Amino acid sequence: MTIHPHQAAEIDQDFCASLVFSGGIGLGSYQAGACDALLSRPSAQVSWIAGSSIGALNGAMVAGSEPSAVMEILRAYWLRGAAWGSYVLPSACLSHAANWMSALHTRLFGSLGRLQALGPRLSFSSFYDLTPTVAFLRKTIDFGRLNNGDIRFTVATTDIESGEVVLFDTGKGDRIGMDHLMASCGFLPEFAPVEIGGRLLGDGGLAANAPFEPILDEAEGTSDPVFILDLFARDGRRPTGLESALARKNALVFGNQTWQRLEAYCRHWDKLPAVSRPPVLYLSYFPVKGEAGPEMPYDFSPSSAHKRWSAGRLDMEEGLARMVKAHASSDFATVIRRPDSEEARAAAKVPTLALQKTAA
Repeated sequence: MTIHPHQAAEIDQDFCASLVFSGGIGLGSYQAGACDALLSRPSAQVSWIAGSSIGALNGAMVAGSEPSAVMEILRAYWLRGAAWGSYVLPSACLSHAANWMSALHTRLFGSLGRLQALGPRLSFSSFYDLTPTVAFLRKTIDFGRLNNGDIRFTVATTDIESGEVVLFDTGKGDRIGMDHLMASCGFLPEFAPVEIGGRLLGDGGLAANAPFEPILDEAEGTSDPVFILDLFARDGRRPTGLESALARKNALVFGNQTWQRLEAYCRHWDKLPAVSRPPVLYLSYFPVKGEAGPEMPYDFSPSSAHKRWSAGRLDMEEGLARMVKAHASSDFATVIRRPDSEEARAAAKVPTLALQKTAA
């Protein structure tokens, strides 16, 4: 990626970003890589994070940690050793097979330090639990900082009975604890929902996988960027078999959920009086070669985590390079798909989201 000198000067000016982290289980290292690129810039600060599921956990690690320790904590969670895929394989075919083995290992036995499989029980609650992740978060997150620090934090959950999105927002006085994080990860039937305040709350991704609305509702008249980091790309290749068809279905279900809500918000914004709009940049994980098809969210192997981390870092660098242009654009959101990405060149049309009229 080439950044021209005048662009570098502009993006090195101080700015305060808001981040939206979607759910996607093991794909979350993509968001950690994006944070690596963003937080490596001395000019960048984060003011607000909203997240669902694994995005809520990533957000908690950022908002609930000393700034100097954030990347160390994210690396400790995402890039630790695992049972499979801890080395680079010589061919894409072998890499693909190893990633499938990693995903199957997680499905059968859990993932070291992240989740564990539950054995036979008298009554069913879920296939897995996140006890290892809870232990890691208790050791690393300062919940006092999370609730009272410089970064506003919003967690999305879903009321399992009504289907309603339920948000917990430190900016509105909510105290977010471990139960709220675990509720946001309650993706049925893999993970159990959590009862909070008499409501059974599950994964935010069941209703709002990328919960950007709270941030955009308060973004009118501001100029700081909003980065939406989706772990499922709406655009992609035509399926060539059963595996790619199932993977594409998952991406469309979650990617389209986010995109359709963005389109609805775009129509809402278009009716408002002319205001200064913040640049909204939409980044999404476009699967690298060798992913385990529909089971890739359960592949926690170090090799896959490193590849996703690298993709997130490169996408965020591309987003930062285009941030100034995005602010001047008439588009509601700028979709980041790196031009040097082989996957992007082979993909279907990259979606665009434009306002019907330019704010005066």
